[in-house]
Amino acid sequence: MLVIGELINCTRRRVGAATAARDAAVIQEVAQRQVAAGAHLLDVNGGLPGQEAEALRWLVDVVQEATDLPLCLDSSDPVALAAALPLCRKPPLINSIELARFSSVVALVKEYGTGVVALAMGPHGPPSGIDDRVEYAARVVDRLTAEGVPLENIHLDPCVMPVSTGGDNGIGVAECITRIMVRYPGLHTVVGLSNVSFGLPARKLLNQCFLTVLMSRGLDSVIVDPTDRQLMAALYAAEALLGRDEYCVGYMKAFRKGLLEPAAPSARPGPAPSPLAARDSAAVPS
Repeated sequence: MLVIGELINCTRRRVGAATAARDAAVIQEVAQRQVAAGAHLLDVNGGLPGQEAEALRWLVDVVQEATDLPLCLDSSDPVALAAALPLCRKPPLINSIELARFSSVVALVKEYGTGVVALAMGPHGPPSGIDDRVEYAARVVDRLTAEGVPLENIHLDPCVMPVSTGGDNGIGVAECITRIMVRYPGLHTVVGLSNVSFGLPARKLLNQCFLTVLMSRGLDSVIVDPTDRQLMAALYAAEALLGRDEYCVGYMKAFRKGLLEPAAPSARPGPAPSPLAARDSAAVPS
C-alpha cells in the first residue's frame, strides 16, 4: 500500500500560517514526523490565496531539504505545477486531473513523465451514484491513455464523499474500485480517506473501517495522516490478512518498530496519593 502523507497542506491552519511566514522549521518538522510514521510520498499543497505558485515552489524546496521521499504536488493549477515541477528531485505524483480541466495538466504530465491522480469527476461536478462514478472514472482513464499516459502512472481517485450526505457514498467508492481495477489491469487507485467521515463524530473509527473495506476491494494507495497510529496499524494488519504482505514481513517490521501499539499517553499531573493509599499499597504482600 502506497501511503501519501497529507499533512503539508495550507488549508491546515498551522501549515498555512508557517507557509505564509516562510517558517521552514515548522514545515520540515511536519515532513519528518510523517516520514518516521511510514509515509512513502508527501503531499504538498501550497493553496494560499493569490500566491499558490510561489508557495508551492517554496514548499517543494523546504520539504526536499528535510527528506528524500518523492512528493505529491497537490494542485490542479497548471501555473503552480509548472513552477514547482522543475524543482522536484524525484518524479512526483500530480494531484490531480479531471475532465473539466484536462489539457493543460496532461501536457505537464507528459512533459515530465509524472504519475497523476485522475478524479472520477464529471463535467458538472462529483458523481451522484455508482454508475456515474464508474462512467466518469472510465472516461478520464481512457482519455489519459489516449494521450499516451501509461496505466501504471495513473492513480484513479473515485472521489470520496461524506457518508453523512448520502448512504451510497461509501459503497459507491468501494464498488467503483472493484469495477475499474478489473476493467483496467495495472491501474492504481487512491482515495482521500478522511472525506468519508466529514460531519460525523468518532471520525477516526469511520476512517479506519473504510480503509480496510477499500483495501479488500483492491485499493493500493491512500492519502492519509500517517501519524494516526491506529489507522496505520489497521493498514498493516489488513495487508497481512489480504495476502498483500508475503510472510507478514511488513507486519512484523511494523511490530518491531512499535507501530502496532497505541502511543504511550502523555504524563499528566494528577492528585497526590493520600497517606492512607500509600500505606494500603505498601501493605499488599508481594
